[in-house]
Amino acid sequence: MMKYKLVSTIFGFFFFVSLTAQTKNEKELRIDISNFPEHAQSILRTLPEKAKRVKFYKETDSIKESFESKFKYKHHWHSVEFDSDGNLEDIEVNIKKKQIPNPVLDAINMHLKNNSDKYDIIKIQEQYVYEAKISEAELLSAVLEKREKMASNYEIMIALKKDKIWNLREITFNSQGHFLSTRNIQQDSYEYIMY
Repeated sequence: MMKYKLVSTIFGFFFFVSLTAQTKNEKELRIDISNFPEHAQSILRTLPEKAKRVKFYKETDSIKESFESKFKYKHHWHSVEFDSDGNLEDIEVNIKKKQIPNPVLDAINMHLKNNSDKYDIIKIQEQYVYEAKISEAELLSAVLEKREKMASNYEIMIALKKDKIWNLREITFNSQGHFLSTRNIQQDSYEYIMY
């Protein structure tokens, strides 16, 4: 019996750690661009003059620290995220559901219907993850000027009901609408996720 309790306790601990690692609990602090790593500053200096409401944040969660710039350009909110060393991680662009191609949206909706009792999409972002095929500044420029011709992931913030319980989740799909990952969103970090 004692052996069973020990195994249960260890399993419970690892289950809790696993859930914690998969929960998005971000906190943002508005800062000046001078507090960004120099490399990130140099990339952000390439932003077009028409970028509006440019703001800078230091972001922390339970795992890492990062830096993020948010701005509006061509009627869309953009987010450019850097790691703690100032290396570009990804660029996200807020879009509306109607901007997702129909076959991709159908695949996303099918996944959501199969994995929930009910759901409500709160926010959708195209996500362009940096890969070292081109420079970071070139990716930023490409996303700003010709993202319609580029493949992206779709990061969706959703209120999802399963077994009579509502949860906030962030679910990521690839450019074809295939499921990539999910993580819970802490209620108290919700305000930081919205623009």
